[in-house]
Amino acid sequence: MIYSISFDSDPSIFVRQLLYVLFSIMFFVIASRIDFKTILHLYPLFYISLIAFLILTFIIGVETRGSTRWIDLGFVSLQASELAKPILVLSLAFVLTKYPPINLKSFFLSTALVAVPTVLVFSQPDLGNSFILGILWIFMVFIAGVNLFYLGGLAASLLVIAPFFWQLLKDYQKARVLTFLNPGLDPQGASYNIVQALIALGSGQIIGRGLGRGPQSHLNFLPEERTDFIFAFIGEELGFIGVSLIILLAAFLIWRLLRIATSAKSKEACLFTFGAAFILMFQFFVNVGMNMGILPVTGVTLPFVSFGGSSVFAMFVLLGLVGAAEREKEKEPKEV
Repeated sequence: MIYSISFDSDPSIFVRQLLYVLFSIMFFVIASRIDFKTILHLYPLFYISLIAFLILTFIIGVETRGSTRWIDLGFVSLQASELAKPILVLSLAFVLTKYPPINLKSFFLSTALVAVPTVLVFSQPDLGNSFILGILWIFMVFIAGVNLFYLGGLAASLLVIAPFFWQLLKDYQKARVLTFLNPGLDPQGASYNIVQALIALGSGQIIGRGLGRGPQSHLNFLPEERTDFIFAFIGEELGFIGVSLIILLAAFLIWRLLRIATSAKSKEACLFTFGAAFILMFQFFVNVGMNMGILPVTGVTLPFVSFGGSSVFAMFVLLGLVGAAEREKEKEPKEV
């Protein structure tokens, strides 16, 4: 699909994506061969490096469309918010096993662990990825056996500060929420992206228009067709059959991760694999949802499909660590 969308405009995009994938597969193989316990105990190093990269993004990052999310390394741009996903899943798996969130102190420990990178990602601003990191934390503390009273208190607190949170949003983020509630509010402005995505999806019908024949994409009506709205692009060129195949492949991958999680030999491996499955499932749902107009536009990529080196690398590293967790031989009673 990346080749189809770039062959008549910039063929180098396909070559770059191919190199990203090959490089990521290499790290996938390496990560899957490392002892999972060793990786777990190195989580402080990974976590500190993540915070350093997120702070560095504000200092030397490149601003694009009002957001500063990428560090230009010359040959590639690094998006630290994507690397936050495997690192936070790993960190939470270790901390929640060592300090189960059954008391207030342990609950706030895991909260602080996630809050620091989430606030930094939100400040870039990157509402989509910060939202994913926050929901990831809720899911993992729930799986780890959190006291539901603590989650209820947190939810009530968030409702109280919701008006203040709304004021923190940028104008374009507020517009995305408002146009989600009323898609016809500004079809030539704030609603333009979702309107064009729906037109592209609908025009593909059952079998699509064919590779390289999608007018919405190739005539530049559909914005961000290589990243945020690649699902709509697939629907335009491959139709219902094409998007159904993508959904089935994603569902199979998530099912496989859940099978690995339920047969894990330790609580850390179990928590990590459940977290990896949730990240993939939730990010996939958010991207497809915004392409179909059932969720606000957030700028979240479609895992393993959208163009981008950081996203592809982070997802392959996540799966590589799942492979390492699956190979773990230590026998421990499973409590999850």
